[in-house]
Amino acid sequence: MNERAETNLEAEGPPHPVTLSPPHLVAPSPCHPVTLSPRVPVNQALLFHRLRLRVQSNSWRLMFGQSSVRPATVLVCSVIVWAFVFSVSFLGFRTLKDVLLVPIDGQIVGLLIALLFLALGVLLVFSTGLILYGSLFTAPETAFLLSKPVAADHVFAYKFHGAVGFSSWAFLLLGGPILIAYGLACEGPWYFYLFLPPFFLGYVLLPGSLGALLCLLLVNFVPRRRKEVVGVVLAALVALAGLWVYRLIQEARPGRNQALEAMAEAANTLLNRFSFARSAWMPSRWVAQGLQAAGQGELGKTCYYLALVWSNGLLLYLLTTFAARKLYRRGFNRLTTGGDLRRRYGGLWMDRLLDTCLPFVHHGTRLLIVKDFRTFRRDPQQWAQVVLFSGLLVLYFTNIRRLFITDIEWPYQNGISALNLCAIALLLCTYTGRFIYPLLSLEGRKFWILGLLPLQRDQLLWGKFAFSTTGGLLIAESLMLISDLMLEMPWDAIVLHLLTVAVLAAGLSGLSVGLGACMPNFRETDPSKIAVGFGGTLNLVAGLLFLLVVLGLMAGPWHGFRAMHKPEDGAPPLMLPMVLLGAAAGLVVGAAGVLLPLRAGAEALRKMEF
Repeated sequence: MNERAETNLEAEGPPHPVTLSPPHLVAPSPCHPVTLSPRVPVNQALLFHRLRLRVQSNSWRLMFGQSSVRPATVLVCSVIVWAFVFSVSFLGFRTLKDVLLVPIDGQIVGLLIALLFLALGVLLVFSTGLILYGSLFTAPETAFLLSKPVAADHVFAYKFHGAVGFSSWAFLLLGGPILIAYGLACEGPWYFYLFLPPFFLGYVLLPGSLGALLCLLLVNFVPRRRKEVVGVVLAALVALAGLWVYRLIQEARPGRNQALEAMAEAANTLLNRFSFARSAWMPSRWVAQGLQAAGQGELGKTCYYLALVWSNGLLLYLLTTFAARKLYRRGFNRLTTGGDLRRRYGGLWMDRLLDTCLPFVHHGTRLLIVKDFRTFRRDPQQWAQVVLFSGLLVLYFTNIRRLFITDIEWPYQNGISALNLCAIALLLCTYTGRFIYPLLSLEGRKFWILGLLPLQRDQLLWGKFAFSTTGGLLIAESLMLISDLMLEMPWDAIVLHLLTVAVLAAGLSGLSVGLGACMPNFRETDPSKIAVGFGGTLNLVAGLLFLLVVLGLMAGPWHGFRAMHKPEDGAPPLMLPMVLLGAAAGLVVGAAGVLLPLRAGAEALRKMEF
């Protein structure tokens, strides 16, 4: 029976359709061999290029989809800064050419352009290294990419391009108008402006590659003490640069009662001190010579220096990517498997110092402040930006008076002091919006741990407010005091400026902490994305409005009256009442900027469930 049934089934065929396996799973038969198509290799460079375009497109769509206020604000501020820098630069070049009769194509202007690119190169080395450290070794995206069958040098190149682009956009905003103003002043040909982007892009490869190479070497060979090494190197460089600038200005600046004919000798001393920038081995000199040749219409010489910049930049970039092929995955594994762990735990001396300096704060709140400070100092992408901008302002403030050959006239002294106050206020607004607003949101899914602490939720906000205000006061008050002392401002102006900065630090901290509690984003782990969201945009706009109101009320009357009357002329009749009334109104606005957002944030925090 069984044999008969099998014979009938073979004759009749299957009663239902049979699903066959895919061709590549069927064993080939001698009669019908299966031909497999060859596997096409994936172009990883093109793959990462498409990934970069897709990420950039999504970022722009997210930015413009959530709110158009922030992009519009950034665009307007950038246009204002660009126009201001262009106007000052064009006026300076025309003054050199028409009034002081300094040749635009001479050594002095070439030295200025070389120093501009040299300063860009030094800043790019450190900024690119710091940004690459965060994106190559600590970002979750990097761990995901390294788990895929892709080459390590392609991951490095993908992150390198983003880091260089992010760290050099500020120079494009500030250096672009200076170079365009130079082209207009020297009446260069039309192709001068076409050569600006190639020179800029070729030059940034050199310091960017050097910073990336130093980052790889530091992580691979000094994994446990890399922060200490970076700190010592930065401190040494800042000290040497400050000493060099001090001696330079002391030697190059004539005395106040010295005759004007001594200016020629001072100028020669100045040029001799900067002779290293004119060395034939300096890439900044190549760029300066190439741009000057383009301004004079020497096309062949321009192309020679452009090829020199690009050939050396590409060579250093290839050497860096070759080193990344050997060292990147090794360094990542060392950090991931505990190469960064310390043998002793219990906090750093800075944490203990901060805890000792806050005896008047509740013990639980003090622990929260130390926690936030520890999180802040462990992220070099955050503190490095604050240290960098603060260091530049200190260098500018300490040498601002020495840059003038004679005494500063009172109108310029008054205006420079007001501009310095505005610069410090903008630094405070940037600090609170970028670093303080995302603090509560960064607690993320672990926020329930803070909810279990034997503390009221209001103390969480007051702890973050105290942390922000303390840091803002230490930085901004020191900068403001240095600026006013170097400008030899009157004592009443110094007191008023310090009071204004204190109100700004407290008010901007209250706004950022309160709005951060009202509109938290616990799903996001990147603080930069939290800062550019809808809540961050609203916090930026509110902070700018608060800044303008406080500056107008507290510092505006004094500088307005002193613009028309010198301090030695005495105070006008209405000056003292207007200044006191403005200061009182500014204190009221500052108190409202602290209490109202914190009260709203505490109320929202009480209603949250985790």
